[in-house]
Amino acid sequence: MSRKGVPRAKARPGSDRTPRAVSIGAVQQEKKPRREFTPSEPDSKLVILFSRVDVGGPWCLTEISQSDHAGLLGRIRDIESMTVHSVFSGNGLGKDYPLPLPNDQANGRLSELEYDDRDEINCLRITGERRLYGFREGPRFYALWWDPHHKIWPSRKKHT
Repeated sequence: MSRKGVPRAKARPGSDRTPRAVSIGAVQQEKKPRREFTPSEPDSKLVILFSRVDVGGPWCLTEISQSDHAGLLGRIRDIESMTVHSVFSGNGLGKDYPLPLPNDQANGRLSELEYDDRDEINCLRITGERRLYGFREGPRFYALWWDPHHKIWPSRKKHT
C-alpha cells in the first residue's frame, strides 16, 4: 500500500522498476457527443442539406444577393432548431406541392436534372417572396432551388 491508501501495482517479472500508482481520475472516460448530427426519430429536427442543389439552372443559389444570403443562413439556423412536423404542419413555413409545377420552365429543369419522377416538391418560406425549394426525405430537406421572386409556384397573395 502506498502512503495515501491506494494499492500499488505489482512490478513486472524481470523488471527492476517499481510501477507507479495510477489514480482513478487519471483514466479517461469515453467521450460522448452532447448532440447528435444524424437524426433518426420521426420527430427529429429538420436538417437542410445542399448535396443536390442545382448550380446551373435559373434558380441557382450562386445568384443569391449578399443580403438574401445572410437572411437565408439565419432562417436555416432557425428552421434547423424545429422538428419536421412543426415546419410542415400548416403554419406557412414549409409546404409540400404536387408535381408537376405550374411553372413550365421549372418542370423542364426537373426533367433535365432527372427529378421529374417524384410526386412532390417541398418548399421553405424564407421571408416575403423568398423560397427555398427542395425534396424532403424523412428529417432531411435537400435544397434544390433558390426562388427570390416566388416564380416556381406563384402565389395570388402579395408578399411583404
